[in-house]
Amino acid sequence: MVDAPIPSVVAMLVCDQVITEVGTGKKSLIGIFENVHSAMFPTPIRIGIYAKLVDAEGDYDILIRLVNLKDETRVADIKANAKGMKREAAAELVINIGGIILPEPGRYEFQLFANDAFLHRVTMNAVSVQGGLPWQQQK
Repeated sequence: MVDAPIPSVVAMLVCDQVITEVGTGKKSLIGIFENVHSAMFPTPIRIGIYAKLVDAEGDYDILIRLVNLKDETRVADIKANAKGMKREAAAELVINIGGIILPEPGRYEFQLFANDAFLHRVTMNAVSVQGGLPWQQQK
């Protein structure tokens, strides 16, 4: 897998869930977000990650690393394999993940790697809320 070219990322989004339609293969991203709200930390989250790649050819070991940007500590590593990618067609990477624990409020980063080459990153905020979500709180 070392000889595969480094793909480029056209899009990378974090959401509640990615659904792939049977038959057409169309992707639906449900609940795209940048902020996770919780009254207590550590808090578990369930997420979907969607990435659209171009210029990929062959097989890739995929790694999505979740890092706490406060001190660069690794929160989770999510591994996958992408096989048989063709340069003439964009590739869609879909990963639905449960059981990730965010240790504290703050800014986090999802880092995407293919065959150990860094491709892209997206950030997410974990926000501590007391007494409900921000739009439910009384002023």
